[in-house]
Amino acid sequence: MPARGAGRRWAVVVGGVGAVVAACALAAFVLLAGVGRDGDDRDGADGRVVGEGAPETSTMSRGERTTVPDSCSVVGQALIDRLAPGSERTQADSYRHDDRQNQCVWGAYAGDVRRQLTIELRAIAGDSARTPTQAARGTFASERAADESGKALLAGQKLTAKTRLTGVGDDGYVVYSVDDGQGSGEAIGNVRAGNVLITIHYSGSDGGDPLSSRGATDGTVEAARAVLQGLDQS
Repeated sequence: MPARGAGRRWAVVVGGVGAVVAACALAAFVLLAGVGRDGDDRDGADGRVVGEGAPETSTMSRGERTTVPDSCSVVGQALIDRLAPGSERTQADSYRHDDRQNQCVWGAYAGDVRRQLTIELRAIAGDSARTPTQAARGTFASERAADESGKALLAGQKLTAKTRLTGVGDDGYVVYSVDDGQGSGEAIGNVRAGNVLITIHYSGSDGGDPLSSRGATDGTVEAARAVLQGLDQS
């Protein structure tokens, strides 16, 4: 399974001026940086813990998947309208899109309320030494460490909050960063369900002010829960 790229353009796109600039940025869309989580259950600026604990016996963790559904259709339109009202949907041409790994982007770049939501699905394969779930655990841990370090952020972005998720898949976290210069806030969430990794990017601004940490994090968790439900039904 190819590693995700290092591009992280959401805050710049959402904070940009005008639909033409946003369209150009979206056309140049590159795969988002890896996300992962290590450490204790309460960390980051606000020490939030979202959800309630659940052992690794969820529906998705009982079986391993070799395919994932289309990320553009795994959640309902009502969720998209709520998180990214007035957005248009785009599949990134520069990104791998097949039955093991794909992603979809919804963006609204004009007006006072700007949003971008990305859903990425990956079915992690095993190898001679590890089952698919074991390989997914390793990938998740590596991506969590990378995201929580803030090393992949663009110039101007500052990591301000890290949140441990419980009861959302088998493992999960959200990190939040803000770019005051662009007037944008972005949450990145990563959730593991068995050998499937679900990555959510949710960013935006309200009247020129960054989307708040709580608003971005809660929206990311809501999207992740909806994807998990869609996976269970697929």
